[in-house]
Amino acid sequence: MCFRPAAVNTNVIACPMCGHENPISATVCEECGFAASGAASPGAPGAPKAPGAPGAPKAPGAPKAPGAPKAPGAPKAPGA
Repeated sequence: MCFRPAAVNTNVIACPMCGHENPISATVCEECGFAASGAASPGAPGAPKAPGAPGAPKAPGAPKAPGAPKAPGAPKAPGA
């Protein structure tokens, strides 16, 4: 059996928003209008994004600090 990878076309780049294949010289996606930027694409051109870890637990938040105790029998402020 032969497992040959699909041919890679280096003249096009996939839009990170919609996946449409645009010419490498395009500044915006022809399909959705997303602005192309070289710094925004972390992987190889046309490479799919890595999926997030499914079911990863979220870190618990820090507990809230207790409030200051109120003095019993303290006089109320005027106008309160």
